[in-house]
Amino acid sequence: MAHKITVNGCPASPIQDYGKYLAFDMEGKGSPNAPKGIPFKSNAITYTVVLSLKQFNKLNIVQEEFSQRRFVVQGPCLDIPFEQCTGEIGVICMQIQEIEEKEKEKKQSKQTPKKGARARKQEETNPQEENKQGKEKKQILVPKGTRDWMSLEEIKVPETFLQFTLGIAKQKAVEESIEQNGTVDKPIIIDPETHELLDSYSRYFVAKKKNLKRVPVHY
Repeated sequence: MAHKITVNGCPASPIQDYGKYLAFDMEGKGSPNAPKGIPFKSNAITYTVVLSLKQFNKLNIVQEEFSQRRFVVQGPCLDIPFEQCTGEIGVICMQIQEIEEKEKEKKQSKQTPKKGARARKQEETNPQEENKQGKEKKQILVPKGTRDWMSLEEIKVPETFLQFTLGIAKQKAVEESIEQNGTVDKPIIIDPETHELLDSYSRYFVAKKKNLKRVPVHY
């Protein structure tokens, strides 16, 4: 029976996309120092975590920011070797949760002084401003099939695409996705070497129209 373990920390490698699942490495610091009298110390261990695309999408984190976050992962160890396992131990992710933000909130609550009656009253009279800030913090969803994120300025558009007349209905569908999810509904298809646009010109056009800084791409 596979042994269930818990690993926490920041990813030690970029996330790898294998289609039906994703994988990334995490480095565990091991257990605390051994009891007094035992001269051995625990060494760091690298784990390769395997998780489904559905699990990753629930985190609402773009791949380029993934390695900067801190997570706790729980799941059984893999009892068979597999090709994409670069770490010493493979782990099937059953649960993954971000923990960095919670730690920040605790630190901020300790540092924030108590507010007087006037300050509390002012906050109560500005609910619209709080709602606006909540919308600005809404995280971008990652479309299925995304391999990378790229600036629109890096994508080269062939002259043949510029001659297309885009349908209003298709543009509206992409605009609705940007309003709801923060980005286009599907990745833009490009050449990985030349960064030339191969397909999805309508999504590129609307993304540029909406002044998106980066868009999801697929090779």
